[in-house]
Amino acid sequence: MRLRYLFLLVFPLLFNCPKKYAPDVESIEVLYVSSLYKDIYQDQPILAGIKGLPGLKVGHLKTNPPFMSIILGRLGFYELLNETGIDFVIADSLTFWTDNINYFLVPKSMGYAITNYEGIRFALLRKDKDTLAIADETQISLIKQRSDVLWIVENRLLDITPIRINFFIKDRGLADTTMTALKVGLDTLLADKIKRFKEKLEQTLNRKIYLEQKNLKAYILSTVSLNEGVNIILYTHGLFINDISSDSITLEEILNSVVCEMKFNKMVMNKKQIQELNKEKEYETWGKLKKNNNVLLPDEYGTYLFDMFYELSSGHGE
Repeated sequence: MRLRYLFLLVFPLLFNCPKKYAPDVESIEVLYVSSLYKDIYQDQPILAGIKGLPGLKVGHLKTNPPFMSIILGRLGFYELLNETGIDFVIADSLTFWTDNINYFLVPKSMGYAITNYEGIRFALLRKDKDTLAIADETQISLIKQRSDVLWIVENRLLDITPIRINFFIKDRGLADTTMTALKVGLDTLLADKIKRFKEKLEQTLNRKIYLEQKNLKAYILSTVSLNEGVNIILYTHGLFINDISSDSITLEEILNSVVCEMKFNKMVMNKKQIQELNKEKEYETWGKLKKNNNVLLPDEYGTYLFDMFYELSSGHGE
């Protein structure tokens, strides 16, 4: 009863009017793995047991810090997921998109995907906001028209424990739902691959970076300035979460101390232009102003700050 009550709280479901043709499908089973990142740290990861099971498999890659999801992608986690049988992955970022995947990658903000499950059009929509704009409402209406059953995944759903959901179907529409805890067997070969990937990830996160007798902020800004050939860096107040003074620091500590997903671009600007921009944006400034300057400044279409001071080797999660 408690699970069912929780389900009513966190599973808003929209569905269409019954269609004339009704496939011989009584229910759609969804195996919700929850956090795929956290799952790889389990002694018996659910990802190692869902392949071959009936139903649709869903999980998310919302990570803290956010840049961790990009690290996972670059180390080959998205390719490794191909072997697990996952069907939908809700992702915070699509910037590490790869063509080598065989599942739906769903953006975090009003992103959706529709699949045909034995004649029933099943749609998954990721809703990350409480207040919807007119465009959002219109999009939901369009998805309803294109699908028979629409499952809306809200923020409060993401980190519940893994569950098995049954969507009962009548006349192509949703008639009822039930949910139970998700328990699966274990594919030992796949579990071993996931374990090896976790070990590679931990080795990467534990790599030490020596700060050259500087604090973290000075080290990163001076390194970026040298690598990018700029004499001025403009950045937002919240770029550095923690400014650490130490001989060395691990990559994991950097990810937790710097907004590595912030993007920057290079421009040539004179002193007056920089002063006017700073007055408008209230940027922090690193470097010494000259008459003409090579400047690095925030730009949503630019390059990740992370890539300007650190080179990460890629892999395939094997």
